[in-house]
Amino acid sequence: MTLKWLKKISALLALCLMLGCFSGCNGGEGSSGETAESSETGETGETGESGEAKDEIVKVGYIFKGDCSAESCSSDACVQRVEASKYSNVETYYIDNVNISDFSTAVQKLVEAGCTYIVSANPRFTNALTDVAGKNMNVNFISFGARIRTVNVYAYTAQMYEASYIAGMAAAFNSETEKIGIVADPDLVYNIPVINAAALGTQLVYQNAELITALAAKENEIHKAVDALAAKGCDVIISYTESAETVAYCESKGIKVIGNKDYTETADQYDNLLMYFYTDQDSFYLAQFKQMDMDTWEPDEYVGTLANSVINISPAQDCAKKDTQAIVDALIPKVACGDAYIFSGELKNTAGNIALQMGSSLEPAEVYSMDWYVLGVNNELGTFIEPTLDLEINDFEIQS
Repeated sequence: MTLKWLKKISALLALCLMLGCFSGCNGGEGSSGETAESSETGETGETGESGEAKDEIVKVGYIFKGDCSAESCSSDACVQRVEASKYSNVETYYIDNVNISDFSTAVQKLVEAGCTYIVSANPRFTNALTDVAGKNMNVNFISFGARIRTVNVYAYTAQMYEASYIAGMAAAFNSETEKIGIVADPDLVYNIPVINAAALGTQLVYQNAELITALAAKENEIHKAVDALAAKGCDVIISYTESAETVAYCESKGIKVIGNKDYTETADQYDNLLMYFYTDQDSFYLAQFKQMDMDTWEPDEYVGTLANSVINISPAQDCAKKDTQAIVDALIPKVACGDAYIFSGELKNTAGNIALQMGSSLEPAEVYSMDWYVLGVNNELGTFIEPTLDLEINDFEIQS
């Protein structure tokens, strides 16, 4: 039996044990919202392929676009990083608030700190990572938002449009005007498919429902976007932004809202939060950490979905209409198992032209590369994103 097979068998056995001990951390419990602290390592006695304790601890560096000290998608992922590391023998570190122009510098800082694995935690870094990974072949990368692996890049993504489809239906069910708004950050994964799926979800309730889009990212941009959507008659707004500001601002305005981060610990603070959807990446991170520690890690491709519990939908909250939970419960298993395939014909674009024939379905690659909106999407408001200078900042602080 070859050494490679022995390593694979060892990895499989370890992962089986890991899944058993980690099952209690799924379902959002690993995303408690507590402040990220130094990553804990497992007890001594972790062994390599020789059966002897490993002397060198694997170090993993994360690079986030957002602020991990504030409520955001980045802070969710940062907490999940910490929770996963508690069940493994790795040390994790991170740098947040990273611009695209800063990405290569952030990678270099983490490498200098001893990190041999880098997690690029935002889709906006995907193109920058391609060049950086090619120049750092001694470093392995996990790229969130990438779809194609390379010799040292693990491609990891999530089909967030599954969640937005359900969110669209719930939003429409709770709307009186049949006008739903969505504040969307173009830097998040599969922005157009997420918008299109939300529109198709609204049409499960109202055939002629209108989904009005507004692109925004920063706090002041989100405020303007929400105000513009409200002026258009939207009485429910879906958030798809890195920041949690959409939910906070809608709350201040008394507008019903659906969030896109984990509000498990804070939902009771909001009177207008209908529900929320989020990614729970604890188990994925832990599986990667175990393989890194056993030196069996290899680049691969992985897609997070409702079916594998990377994508999660919260229960309907107190402000939602009585039957909201029932209709959400009826749709979730259909989406998860593929019975309610979202992008199947007939689909028309906003001009009323047939974009997908009856009886046809878009392949995943076609969904990922969508550059057109389905009928029912109103994008006349356009973007509220203000041009900024993406200046390079070299003074990064590595945190654990």
